Amino acid sequence: MQPNETIQLADLLNGLVELNAVGDNPSPQHFTPPPPRPFKPTVTNYETDGDVEIKETLAMTDYLMDRRIGSTTLAAIAQTELAMWHEMVRPSESKPCLTTGTAVHAAIEAYISGVPLDEYLSTVKVLPTCSRNTLVGIASEIEYYCELLNYDVAMPDGMTARKAYADSLRSECESKFTIVSEKDADVIKGIAAEMQRRHAEKPFLDWLQFAKPECTFFWQDFKCRPDLWLMGNEKGLIVSVKTCARIDKAVSAAKYDYGIKEAFYRYIIEQVTGVKQETVFLFFGTVAPYQSRLIYVSEDTAEYYDQQVEVLIEKATRCLKSGKFRGYEANLENGVEVI
Repeated sequence: MQPNETIQLADLLNGLVELNAVGDNPSPQHFTPPPPRPFKPTVTNYETDGDVEIKETLAMTDYLMDRRIGSTTLAAIAQTELAMWHEMVRPSESKPCLTTGTAVHAAIEAYISGVPLDEYLSTVKVLPTCSRNTLVGIASEIEYYCELLNYDVAMPDGMTARKAYADSLRSECESKFTIVSEKDADVIKGIAAEMQRRHAEKPFLDWLQFAKPECTFFWQDFKCRPDLWLMGNEKGLIVSVKTCARIDKAVSAAKYDYGIKEAFYRYIIEQVTGVKQETVFLFFGTVAPYQSRLIYVSEDTAEYYDQQVEVLIEKATRCLKSGKFRGYEANLENGVEVI
């Protein structure tokens, strides 16, 4: 396999591809996805009432409102304790439309649920570019949402009232449609075409037909929400869906950009279920020709990051108990770094 050659699903099913801890390129090792069968998520670790829980249908807004430590917040402590504290107190941002990645997740969820991609694409609506800094721009947004919902336009007076009304209409639209920006619309269509192309060559992702999308796991002061999760006879499998402009850099991104976060998912889910977890990345390119790659994280790579995450979780737990969050001066004599 050449360094930047796209990894095919057949390679995974035939046990040809793993992401190795040494070097930037995939190496031939064995991987077999769990058998496609229904399963029920089960908690096996009840250390303290309320500390351990699985929620299959928790809304994303409720997940974001929960103040437990997620993967992004934990990853910040690899920088400093103070950086983690900043992530903890930083409010979640509301976006006017779904991101490309979120829309791709929705497409995959529809796909594994048996919804034809053409039918899914009919639910994708393109939000025109509207300025939220002017009354005219907000009015255009309100008119767009009202048209989608087949409502008569009742335009409020004043910027504050219009924004509140637009946000309310947007939430209602997002419960019925996938709302994307004009910029992302072509990307979504290109990725859908790539999924159809891969499926025509060999049934693509059929082994994910019973995967649980965005299942939430709570353990002590921590939380995680993998994109897709499924269970085999002896192991679980986390499937992380990613989008990137440079699909040829997907292997490096899987290791260096997402290594800690994916190890955090494995750790939390293992604590909750008592079952060892593995990770597969599903990357989609966001520029033509919108190619895709499946990349499995080998045991060596997983162990390397799993060890780091255990240290970070211990550190985070200590900070939460003490209420103290230090910066770069932590553990330095007189707070001085020596080079």
